[in-house]
Order: sequence, then structure tokens, then C-alpha cells
Amino acid sequence: MGTQGDGNHFLFVGISKNTGNTMLVTHHGSRAPGAALYDKGMKVANHYRMDISPETLKENAWIPYDTEDGQSYWEALQLIRQWTKENHTSIHDAVLNKMEMEKENRYWNEHNFVFKDGDLFYHAKGATPLDDKFMPDITGPRLIPLNMAEPVLIVQGKTTERNLGFAPHGAGRNFSRSQHKRSLAHKTTEDIFKEETEGLDIRFYSNEIDISELPSAYKSAKNVRAQIEEYGLCEVLDEVMPYGCIMAGDVQKNAPWKKKKKYRKA
Repeated sequence: MGTQGDGNHFLFVGISKNTGNTMLVTHHGSRAPGAALYDKGMKVANHYRMDISPETLKENAWIPYDTEDGQSYWEALQLIRQWTKENHTSIHDAVLNKMEMEKENRYWNEHNFVFKDGDLFYHAKGATPLDDKFMPDITGPRLIPLNMAEPVLIVQGKTTERNLGFAPHGAGRNFSRSQHKRSLAHKTTEDIFKEETEGLDIRFYSNEIDISELPSAYKSAKNVRAQIEEYGLCEVLDEVMPYGCIMAGDVQKNAPWKKKKKYRKA
């Protein structure tokens, strides 16, 4: 609890285009508890797959919802959802306490999650829920990050024939991490970092620059925004103009918790 993880997880600070207020945006998923539940769930799902449809790929295994296992897994997912929300809240509260400030507003949304509408399930990979029916505890608009050098979009919207009640999660990757690093091998890490983060305060939790998390690793934010407008996927209410962020990055290079373990052993 109270940790961000690694990879593309981040803590982003920016200024509201509408109000000038400072805004803090965190991005991370369900961390170790979610991963543990997923692993256990897939093992259970595979038993059902082998019994019901052995020709189905193992990766596409499922747990029938009308079974005790299905009901239990759905309930467990809701607990993981709660845990994730509390984890974000704990980080925001820690920042507020450290700065001795009061929040003016707070809202959140999950993404890359499974949502239920009646007996229909939506596996929203790469998608952010817009319709209130997917989020019973909704407290405000939704958030769509693009990359560290671009604004975080604050959006709202309704279900249409084009969006099925969802907006894009953000700007996905152009290439795999390793492919992106290979494409920039002719430049130094420091030069790439300087070019892509000019004017911003960008830090990495491990103190190691991870170029696979820099803006060029992701799809064009301009194109994503153009597609949102062209297809009427959602309405942009405000933008959080970037000031800087702390990226998790590749923490395996210089994992802080490994240092702590070494210190304890000493």
C-alpha cells in the first residue's frame, strides 16, 4: 500500500488549463494483489476451459459467471478495485500531508479492467469507462494521460454506437520497449532525455533514465486527440498542462527496495 510499482506508472504534476490550479495525477494498477488474483483466477479458468472447450486457447480461458467460482472471482475483482483506489488515495494523502495542504477536489477512474452491465462483461483493455453504469462510486470526470510531455485530458461522455461507453485509455506504445531502445541506439541516453523533456521536471524513481518511457516511445498524442474528436469518443472538459512527473521506469536496474534489503543484511 502506498507504492507505485514500475514501468509506465507515474506521478504527474500539472496546471489546470481552465482554473490555473495545481493538479496531481497518479497512474498505477492493482500491483501485487491484483497480479496474485489474476494468476489464481487463470488457473481456475483453465480447469473450466479444459472441461468445456479444450480447443480454446489457454490464454482465452474463462470462469463461467453462473458458477460459485465465477461469483467469487467477480467479488474478488471488486475488492482489488477498492484496494487500487485506496492505494491511489494513500499516495495523494501523503503528498497533501507533506505539503500541509487541503485538496479542493478528487476523482478517479480505473482502466484496463473488466466491467459488467447486466449479464454482459466488457474486457476494457486500453479503454477508460465513460458511462456511469460501469463505475457505481463515480465522483467526477475521467482522466486520459497521453505522455509526460503532453496534457492529461479530463473528459466526460455517454455511450454511443462508436464508443460502447468507453474512451481511449491514452496513447499506447509505438513499439516494444526493446525495439524502441534499438531505434535510438545512435544517440546517448542523456541526449534523448534532454531533447524529449525540455522545459519539464522529469524524474525517475530509480534515478536511472528509462528511454522506453519517454514521449517518443508512445503513439502521437496529436493523432489520439484528433481521433477522439473525429469519432466523437468523448468530450474534453479540461487539460492538465504538464509541469513534471516522477516515472517509475525500469526499477530493476537500481531498485530502491533491493538497496534496503542489502542494508538490513549488513
